[in-house]
Amino acid sequence: MDEYGRIASLYDPLVGRPLRPIHRAMAKRLAGTAGTVLDLCCGTGLLAGQALANGLAVTGVDLSPHMLAVARAKRPGAKYILADASALPLPDDSFDGAAISFALHEKPLKTARAILAEARRVVRPGGTVLVADYLPPGPNQSWLTGRAIRLVERLAGRNHHARFLEYMASGGAVPLLAHAGLSALLARTFMDGWVGLYAAEASRTD
Repeated sequence: MDEYGRIASLYDPLVGRPLRPIHRAMAKRLAGTAGTVLDLCCGTGLLAGQALANGLAVTGVDLSPHMLAVARAKRPGAKYILADASALPLPDDSFDGAAISFALHEKPLKTARAILAEARRVVRPGGTVLVADYLPPGPNQSWLTGRAIRLVERLAGRNHHARFLEYMASGGAVPLLAHAGLSALLARTFMDGWVGLYAAEASRTD
């Protein structure tokens, strides 16, 4: 069953505008270091579209056929694969970079760790892995924006909200990246301090 089947056509109008600055920043950072990019859990291809605009060769992966149908119709310059991002049908070291945008917080922690491990595997040594997702509560964050985010995540459904709470309580993206052997730098923040963009260099030291 495609859990995104009902919202695929509404996804871009609902979230496209607030996510655009984040996707632009991710695409520009990748354009400086990469030629081929893997967009994991790509959804409707919002990030893929920004990467294409920056001259990158993009492959998007998602488990939702409905989301991929929208991506193919709206951002046809990329290649799209219906596949599980935690078990990619792709060879090692086959991309210069990979990006994961707002996917980790909605997955069980075990799945999120596997997705990052796969990102590290398919990106060549020295390539870039980018992650954009929510930051746990901390200083200098807007109370109002945080409240809005929690409301949106609650409205997304009981299971989605439970995974969001687990992600936040476990420390967000940093421990997930560390578990995958990715030492990440918090490059930028967005949404009044509630979203972080992490950049890591893939390696094969283990």
